[in-house]
Parts: sequence; C-alpha cells; structure tokens
Amino acid sequence: MRTEEILGHMFWGYLAGLLVAIGGAIKDAPYEGFSIAKFARSPLIGMCEAPILAKALKIDKVPLFLSTMATERITVESYKLVRAISGGYTPMKFIYGEWGVPPEERKKFRW
Repeated sequence: MRTEEILGHMFWGYLAGLLVAIGGAIKDAPYEGFSIAKFARSPLIGMCEAPILAKALKIDKVPLFLSTMATERITVESYKLVRAISGGYTPMKFIYGEWGVPPEERKKFRW
C-alpha cells in the first residue's frame, strides 16, 4: 500500500469514528455527561482500524466506511465488556438504567 492510500483509509476511518462519536454524544450525553476522552476514542479507533480493514478486505470507500463503523463498535463494546467482567467498571446504563431512568423508577412506568 502506498502512503497516500493509507492516509486516505485513515481519513475515512476517522470520519466513520466521528459519526459514531457524534451519535453516541447525542444519545448518551444528556444522561451521562459529555467526556472529550470518550468522544475522541471512536475517531481514533476508526482511524487505526480502517487501513487494516482496507488491506484485509480490499474494499472501496463506502463499504470501508460502514465496516469501520461496525468494527469500531465491536471493539469499544468488547473493551467495555472486558472491563465490566474484570470488576473495575460499571457501565453508566446499569447505574442509571436505560435512558437515564433509575431501575426503581422504571417500575412506575410499567403497565
């Protein structure tokens, strides 16, 4: 692979990660607060994974963009799962419940 190709793949990976980060910020920030470290994580992971995917799968830009989004999600969610199993981390959705509603409050809304 040429340097220009690698940089192009990194650009598409960064954009894919940025889209994931923006979606996550819109969804989670009202309930968990905004963290620049969490926001920056997805574009960086996407930027690292896209050249690997492009080399391994030999795919064009659109499939690369979409597969980078999927691979980034798999990577981050697997990392969070390993942290939760090891005992040092509890995902915010388990602390505050889904959509920011504490588990004891959700019982009030059930039919």
